[in-house]
Amino acid sequence: MLARGAGGRSRWLLCLGSLSVALTLGSGGARATEHTEAKADNTEPLWEWSLAGFTRYGAEYPGASENDLDVIPLPFPRYRGRFLRIGEETDNPLRGRLLRRGTLKLDVDFDINFGVDSEDVPERLGMPDLDFLLEVGPELGLGLWSNPAGWELLLNLPLRAAFSFDGLSPGYEGLVVAPELRLNKSLSSTRSDEISFRVTSTFANDGYMNYFYEVPTEFASVTRPAFDASGGYLSTELGITGRKQLGERYEIVGGVKLE
Repeated sequence: MLARGAGGRSRWLLCLGSLSVALTLGSGGARATEHTEAKADNTEPLWEWSLAGFTRYGAEYPGASENDLDVIPLPFPRYRGRFLRIGEETDNPLRGRLLRRGTLKLDVDFDINFGVDSEDVPERLGMPDLDFLLEVGPELGLGLWSNPAGWELLLNLPLRAAFSFDGLSPGYEGLVVAPELRLNKSLSSTRSDEISFRVTSTFANDGYMNYFYEVPTEFASVTRPAFDASGGYLSTELGITGRKQLGERYEIVGGVKLE
């Protein structure tokens, strides 16, 4: 179990929170009439272009005591292809679909950690910056329960490899396992309106932990002793997300999570 940051102080990760909200103004794209296998149902277009504003307020990196506000207004595509899915889920905007067999699914899962300037984090002053981190790997999903009222309980088991990017040169940083229990409630017959509740626990090997928390001897000081992180438990995250359609061209998507 790891509850120690780069500065050598213990921090309970349950005390950290983040907020993310997206407001999307969507324009309908090409209908997938000739791609019936490319979508979950035939009422949705194969692709759309949307204009959205994304806001996130949360820890600079997992376990950091400093928070950061990110505001990103940008156009983005929503694509419902046979394999690649973009923008369908608030928590996982990029996903690859490999297999669907009844209540069993196999996907390619992605996650990211934005780069951090060490000058913005007192515990990391004088240490190298943290680069952009991309995580990718398979995710096994299993439907545990559902009912006619639109409730469904899902178990997702992702295993991701993490790669840091300093320019165009990736570096392998370790493995992450993040089992998730998710409860979804459909709020309309078309399933375009939905609310989700989830609990995710994250575990990582020592390579991943050291990427964030290691203090090499050359960067040690009186207030920041040398530290070699070990693999194990990293965090637990509680999240609520929702999507509401406002007519044919507008929707609001939002989420709140406590880590």
